[in-house]
Amino acid sequence: MPVTPSFACRAVLLLALLSFGGLAQADALVQGQVTDAVTERPLPSANVRLVELDRTATTTPGGEFSMFGVPPGQYTLQVRYIGYRPEERTITVPESGAITETVALAAVGEQIVVTGYRASQASSLMDKRMSDIIKESVTADDAGKLPDQNAAEALRRVTGVTSTVDQGEGRYVTVRGVDPSYTNVTLNGNVIGSPEDTRRVSLDTIPSEVMSKIEVVKSVTPDMDGNAVGGSINIETPSAFNDPDGSFFSTTADVGYYDMNGKYPTRVALAWGQVFGPEEQWGVVLSGSYSDRNYASENLQGGDPWEEEGAFFIPDSLVLRDYRIERVRKGIVANLEYRPNARLKLYLNNLYNEFEDTEVQGESVWDYRNGDLLNQTATSGLFTEGEGERLMSERVETQIIQTSTLGGEYLLDNWILDASFTYGKARQETPTDREWSFELAEAIPMTYDTSDLFFDVNAGPEFHDPSMYEFNEYNRGGQLIDGENTAIEINLQRQMDWGGHSGYLKFGAKRMTRDKDSDQDLTVFDGFADDLTLTGFTLPGKEDFYSSVRPYYDFGFRIDYDAIESFFTDNSAGFEASAADTVAESFGSDFDVSEDVSAAYLMGVVDIGRATFTGGVRVERTEAEYSAFNILFEDGDALPPTRVTGGDDYTNWLPGLQMRLQVKDDLIVRAAWTNTIGRPSFDVAVPFRIFEVEEDDPGVFEGEIEAGNADLQALESMNLDLAVEWYLESAGLVSAGVFYKDIEHPIFTRFIELEDETFEGRFFNELVIETTDNAESGEILGLELNYQQQFRALPEPFNGFGVALNYTWSDSEATVFDREEKVPFFLQSDGIGNAAFFYERSGFEARLAFTYYSRYLDALAADPSQDVYIDARGQLDFKTSYAFTDHVSAFFDWENITDEPLRFFSGDNEVLLAENEFYGWNMSAGVQLQF
Repeated sequence: MPVTPSFACRAVLLLALLSFGGLAQADALVQGQVTDAVTERPLPSANVRLVELDRTATTTPGGEFSMFGVPPGQYTLQVRYIGYRPEERTITVPESGAITETVALAAVGEQIVVTGYRASQASSLMDKRMSDIIKESVTADDAGKLPDQNAAEALRRVTGVTSTVDQGEGRYVTVRGVDPSYTNVTLNGNVIGSPEDTRRVSLDTIPSEVMSKIEVVKSVTPDMDGNAVGGSINIETPSAFNDPDGSFFSTTADVGYYDMNGKYPTRVALAWGQVFGPEEQWGVVLSGSYSDRNYASENLQGGDPWEEEGAFFIPDSLVLRDYRIERVRKGIVANLEYRPNARLKLYLNNLYNEFEDTEVQGESVWDYRNGDLLNQTATSGLFTEGEGERLMSERVETQIIQTSTLGGEYLLDNWILDASFTYGKARQETPTDREWSFELAEAIPMTYDTSDLFFDVNAGPEFHDPSMYEFNEYNRGGQLIDGENTAIEINLQRQMDWGGHSGYLKFGAKRMTRDKDSDQDLTVFDGFADDLTLTGFTLPGKEDFYSSVRPYYDFGFRIDYDAIESFFTDNSAGFEASAADTVAESFGSDFDVSEDVSAAYLMGVVDIGRATFTGGVRVERTEAEYSAFNILFEDGDALPPTRVTGGDDYTNWLPGLQMRLQVKDDLIVRAAWTNTIGRPSFDVAVPFRIFEVEEDDPGVFEGEIEAGNADLQALESMNLDLAVEWYLESAGLVSAGVFYKDIEHPIFTRFIELEDETFEGRFFNELVIETTDNAESGEILGLELNYQQQFRALPEPFNGFGVALNYTWSDSEATVFDREEKVPFFLQSDGIGNAAFFYERSGFEARLAFTYYSRYLDALAADPSQDVYIDARGQLDFKTSYAFTDHVSAFFDWENITDEPLRFFSGDNEVLLAENEFYGWNMSAGVQLQF
């Protein structure tokens, strides 16, 4: 009979019962904690080993370790940690019960106290070293604050990881160049939802202050979710049991300055943790953060695409956008734990994040390519009938991520049982989405100049005369994307003796449901009863627009948003709505999604000599149902929308095998063969369709279609990894790794152009279809290099220096639809690099960091020569701090020092500018208190 996921789940439960039935009697428990000898801070991921038994354990974030089922006898307990002297001691294990050992390690170089960035780097390296799989991590510093503004910015320092930029801030995290939709994101190992209409989790919504560690798993194991073509990102929150004193309190406050608008962003964060109860069995952590960033950006676009006009290529238009932005972040963590003994742990973890983004945008548009072209040269020309437009918009958007997990872990003899239930909500609410548009009443001559990268268009004085602009359109409405997810999971792990080799067997099952719906209501007004111009509704525009790269652009006036909104309120009855456009905007983005995933897995880990093998298989059954709307326009008139349903169900078997080989104490070789999937994103999988039909001649039509695709297949990726890691004294690392991904069914946007063909019973002389489809296949090959070193062996005062360098080279290609030549994957940079130089001594710390990514493909066009690429970008940041006492410190940050822009090009070149956006630099200074 066929093997189904439900059958596999029942098999896992049966295996658990049989295994419990054969449970052996327990021996003793060896437990304890590893700490820093000077600061008494716990050392996570330390290697603890019973030499005679070759049994190892890795310490928790609180520095704790435990080994169950240890036979009675005398053993050598060995403890190792990067940057610290190893410790050995003899222990005597009784017949039964528990023995507790506290081990305090001394740092290499007694004169140096390991704190701040040094401690964070050492902890991250130790976490990587002791892992049985290929992973990276970023840990918090002494005050519980990561070195960047949000999770996305912290992760872009990691080898093979970068983040997309939105208004100057890191947002979506890309692992090894794979679309963020195909990277799994969890909180304390449990799933969290995306507030958007995609699977991407925008990590700029999560402030750094509520996190204790972020880890990036590049070679997932069978006990992890399979939707991880790029990898899996796990965000950990603090625990009171991880503090050596059992209590802590910290607060951070800072104020900044933005160069572009002269505003002063503010931020404050608080964190409190306490262990309490008669036996200190309870632990609670409450932390929160609030930041208010009010800043600006300057945007130029219009070169998407460049098209041939006359004898030369010229941009489509010139668009200047002046953004004024306010972003407010609120983050709360509330964790409660109960640990009555070493065997039982119960917890309730809660996270709430709210991210409010308010963007007010003024826009000037030179639509110059109309009329006759005169006096053309290689870089200039004049069009006789240029058109102009002025726009003003306001968008207020709030994203909320809320998740709660109730779970526990129980250790019984050689068994570990853990179970959890997670409930989460993810919402994106846009209560205000408004845009005004006014157009020039008459066409006027316009000249263009492409002699500079930043092309220019000039017009006569009419372009800057408010009385010349007539009302064109007003969009007014909002949207709500609401999501809910639940997950229930159970895992069982048993210590095993595999023919004289130690290891464990682990198996479990998981059921995850996700419901998401989108509802947009937007009214489009395209007429007014009387004449309406911009006279009396303007304010002076920005005078020094783009002055950082040229004298300036003449942006002209801005629409007075408050004044024109008040006018609408007082005269709303005079505005006329467009039925067709309102239907398109109000139904085109509406959808409902229901997705259920059932999973089961079986995996084993065995130590054979110096090698550790991890292998097993995971099976996932996905069942998805979608609904959206089909919207048809007949000669500009909208017919009543009809609801369309679709869906898919499929089963994926995901085997994997990984090896960690300890060649020497300081040399590790890793290899991995894994299989993962990438489920289609919601916004492209729902079966929406907007079909515009115009009858040119009787019985002859032309049309355009924009549509989703409910028949999309999930990506299937076979992944190979090989890495060598050489760990240096004083918290150093030299490593190199090669990875390869063979991806079936990659998803790309597809353009289909039909000419003189019959489609759905009509003859079209031209029909353009834009949809999303599975391409044939694709490959990604990459090389990761990493070097980190703390130079503690140097003489004073140079022993405070350190460096962290990494670079990832990758090459990707995909066979896409009807194209003869292969294309790279979306978001796939050939090169990603980071360089950080730091100094830390006697309470002083300074770090200069540079992060870089090379050009990558952003979007495919119907014409391959017009594909859109995002240009290479390198950002330089500086941070310094000084600890006045053990409890008080001050810091200073300087971000985007060189005012690096976000830049798009039309075509595979760096000549035809499509878009450019400047953000300016910003500084902040603040204080930290810690007790």
